[in-house]
Amino acid sequence: MKRKNDITIIVDNAVSYLTRKSYSERTIYRYIWIWKKLIKFAKEKGDLKYSAQLSEDFKKHFIGDYENSVINKFSISKLRALKVLDDIFYERQIKIKYLITTVKIPPRFQTEYDSYKDYITEIGQKPKTIETKLSRVLVFLRYLDETNQMLKQLDFNIFTKFQEYMAARYTKNAQANIKFTLRDFLKHAEDEKFVPSCASSLLGTIYSDKHGRLPSTYTIDEINQILHCVDRASALGKRDYAMIVFLTFLGMRSSDVCNLRLESINLNTHCLVFQQQKTGSHENLPLTEEMEIILADYLKNARPKTESVFIFVKGEGANKGEPLCPSALYYILNKYMDKANIMTEGKRHGPHSMRHSLSSNLLKNGTPISVLSGILGHGSSEVTARYLWMDTEQLRKLALEVPYEK
Repeated sequence: MKRKNDITIIVDNAVSYLTRKSYSERTIYRYIWIWKKLIKFAKEKGDLKYSAQLSEDFKKHFIGDYENSVINKFSISKLRALKVLDDIFYERQIKIKYLITTVKIPPRFQTEYDSYKDYITEIGQKPKTIETKLSRVLVFLRYLDETNQMLKQLDFNIFTKFQEYMAARYTKNAQANIKFTLRDFLKHAEDEKFVPSCASSLLGTIYSDKHGRLPSTYTIDEINQILHCVDRASALGKRDYAMIVFLTFLGMRSSDVCNLRLESINLNTHCLVFQQQKTGSHENLPLTEEMEIILADYLKNARPKTESVFIFVKGEGANKGEPLCPSALYYILNKYMDKANIMTEGKRHGPHSMRHSLSSNLLKNGTPISVLSGILGHGSSEVTARYLWMDTEQLRKLALEVPYEK
C-alpha cells in the first residue's frame, strides 16, 4: 500500500486538483512532464518518499542555480509546478500565482551594468540576446559583490577564483558562454574606464566544445507517426498540423513559425518569405502544393476570426489575435509525440530537434552542404558543416585511410 508521502500519490492528487480547477490541457501536460522528471529523479536516488530536501535537490538538478541567477519564464514555470506539489504535500492552499524573487543587481555595480546594457542595445542586439548577456554578466557581478571585490581592482587571482566558483555550479559549455560574454563586457568596461586596461585579457583562452552535446534527431518514419496522430478534422488539429509541417519539412525555428505573417505567403512564387527572429536575415522557403493546401485549410476553416497580421494566433480571451509563443509550439509537438509513442527518453524533443532531424535526413539522402545551408538559413556553409558529423555515412566518406603495416 502506498504511503501518503509517496511521490506518485502526491502527483495523482495534484493532477486531480488541476483538473477540478479547470486548468488548461497545456498547463496540466507541462506540469505532469515536470513531475515525471521528479519521479525519475527520486527513483534514481532509491527513495520515492517526498520531502523538502528531495524537492530542493531536484530544483538544483533540474533548474540550476535558480536562487543566484536570472531565470527565464520556462524555469519559473518549473518552479511553480514544484511549488504546487509542496502545497499538496503540506496541505496548504494552492496559490493562483507564485511570486518569484528576482535577482537584484548589486547597487555598487548598477552604473557599469546599465552602461553595458545601453551599449549592446545601441549596437542592435536582439532583445533575447540582451537578456541572455545581462544574465551572464550578472553572474560575475554578484560573485564580486559576494566576495567584496571591486571592478577597479581586477587581477588574475580574482578570475582564477571566479573560474573555480563557476566550475562548481555550471557545465563546461555554460562556463564558456559566461566567459565569452564577460570578455565582451570587460572590453566595453575598458573603453569606459570602469576596469583596469587589458582586464579582458586576464580571462585567458576560452575553451568550448561545440559538439559536446549531441543533437537529438528523429527518423522520417517517426515524424510521419507524429503527423498521423493529429486530428485534422478539428480546428486545433488543422492549426497544429500546419505548424508541425513547417517544423519538420521546412526546418523552421519555432520562433519563426510563431511569428509568420499573412504577408509571408507568396503564392506567385510558391514561397514563405520572412525575417528570421534569431539572425534578422531574410529567408525564402519553398511551399509545395501539399503545404499550400494544408495552410489554406487552416486559414479558411480553422483560424480564429481576427484582424491580426499573424498566421497562427490565439483564439480566446483578451489575447485573441496575438501570435502563439514558442513554448506553446513546444507543448503542441510533445503532445503528438506522446500520442505517437515516440521514444524521447534521454533525447531532446523540442521543436529544434525537428530542425536537426531534417538536417540529418537530408544529409543521409546526399543533399549538398551548400543546399542544406540555404534550407536552414545559415549565414555560411561553415555553420552547416557542423551537422556533417551527425551522419556516420558522410563521415566515412571524409575519413582518411590509415596506413597499415604487417
